[in-house]
Amino acid sequence: MNKFIDFFKNADKRQWYWLWEMGVSKRKANIYKLRSNDFLDLKRPVFFLSTGRTGTKWFAKLLKKAPNLSVFHAGVPDLAIQNKEIYNLLQNDEISKNLQDKFIKEIFLSAREEYLIYSYKTQKRFVETNNQLLFFAPVIAKLFPQSIFVHLYRHPGEFVRSGMRRGWYDDNDFTKFKLIKSNKTEIWNNFSKTEKISWLWTETNQFIEDFKLSIDSKRVFSFNFNELTIERLLKLNNFIGTNISEKYIQKQISKKANVQQVGEYHTYDKWREIEKEQLRRICGDLANKYGYTL
Repeated sequence: MNKFIDFFKNADKRQWYWLWEMGVSKRKANIYKLRSNDFLDLKRPVFFLSTGRTGTKWFAKLLKKAPNLSVFHAGVPDLAIQNKEIYNLLQNDEISKNLQDKFIKEIFLSAREEYLIYSYKTQKRFVETNNQLLFFAPVIAKLFPQSIFVHLYRHPGEFVRSGMRRGWYDDNDFTKFKLIKSNKTEIWNNFSKTEKISWLWTETNQFIEDFKLSIDSKRVFSFNFNELTIERLLKLNNFIGTNISEKYIQKQISKKANVQQVGEYHTYDKWREIEKEQLRRICGDLANKYGYTL
């Protein structure tokens, strides 16, 4: 009781926030302690990798049911702008790989130190489903040797439709600050919006495929969002190491999260043939690998 009274008297706003989000701390820690042991004290943090628009908010809500996890759809800041800048950085051959990695590592830690500290304090495993951590992934994998990753992917036609409805690659701030683009300027400038968003789907998923080859395959689980079944979710449940019941999963599977409410654009089956051909040309190889018919 005295400890609780002392906490109540001395806690600042951030401590109240973490108490609300993660629960009561069970041990002491700071970032120096975690760094001094190369973050090995953090047990199997989980990061989702995707293009976005793949149900990441739904998966976060599902996993919050697990008492041993501390789950976030996206931390604050969400690192979307930094994610784009890191993609650009990785294209720069003039900066050494070691310097790139150090730079990326410190950006990530400056944004997530408190999340990691309180995960350790509350003895919960940290999970983030945020697609804006994508280009951080190779550094995250080195930083946390016990980390595991979930690759979420979706039919490219559905992804492109979602991007068209949201005005991606229009003249807006979201496009300017958050969306990556090809450095092949002449080709890029002649792309239609369909081609640009198709390129985004391929570039993003190919980055993930290359990343998956760079780490132990046991650290990655690939999930086709178009096959959202009880069986696949139970396998994901097992991979992450949770005890979410089949009954609860079955109840949640019919619910949707972050459903797009704005924008109009026809479904893939109603696209003009020229649009489908543009998508096939850019997304075809990976789409075939994922079992999608274009």
